Amino acid sequence: MSALRGPVLRTRQLAVGYAGKAAATIEDLDLVGGVVWHVTGPNGSGKTALLKTLAGLLQPVSGRVERPCGMGRGGAIYVHSVPYLFAGSVQRNLDLSLPAPEEARVIATEFGLSTLLEREARSLSHGEQRRLALARAIVGRPSLLLVDEPEGGLDEDAIAAWRACALRTVEAGQPALVVAAHHPCALEDVPVCEVRL
Repeated sequence: MSALRGPVLRTRQLAVGYAGKAAATIEDLDLVGGVVWHVTGPNGSGKTALLKTLAGLLQPVSGRVERPCGMGRGGAIYVHSVPYLFAGSVQRNLDLSLPAPEEARVIATEFGLSTLLEREARSLSHGEQRRLALARAIVGRPSLLLVDEPEGGLDEDAIAAWRACALRTVEAGQPALVVAAHHPCALEDVPVCEVRL
C-alpha cells in the first residue's frame, strides 16, 4: 500500500440532516486515502445525509467541512444508491467525466458495459444503471469518492468489478473512499475505519 497522504477532507463538530434538523452528529474526521471509510448505522441514522454533506450537496446543520479537493472531476464525487444518469448514451455518460479514452474502455469492460455503450443510459436495467454510475464516478478520478450502498442491485460480476476497482483505489491511496452500507465492507486485506451513526 502507498503511504497515506494528508487529508482530502476534514470535518469539525459536524451535524448533518435535512431542513435544519440534525439526523446525526459526527466525530471529527480527517479523511485520507489508503483506507475504506465505512459509514454504518440503522435506517434513518443519517448515512446518506453525511455522504451528501461531505460531497458538498448538503449544507451542514452545524459545524464545518473543509474540502480542499473541491467537487466534481478530480474532487469529491458522490454516487447515490438510486443512480442519477444524464440523457444520452452510456458512452456519453462516461465521457462527461472527461476520462482518457483508454481508461474509459478499461473501466467499461470491467463493469460489463462495453457492449452497451450506444444504448440510451436511462433505458438500462437498475443493475446496469448502478454499474454505469459507479464506472462514471471512477473514471472521473475523484480525490474523494463517496458511495451509498455500492452493492445494492448489482449481480455477482458487477460486485466483483466494484470490489476490484475499490481495492485498487485503496491500494493506490487515492481517492479517499467513503462507503455507506448496512453490511460490513467486503474488501479483504485493506484497512477499514468505521464511522458508526
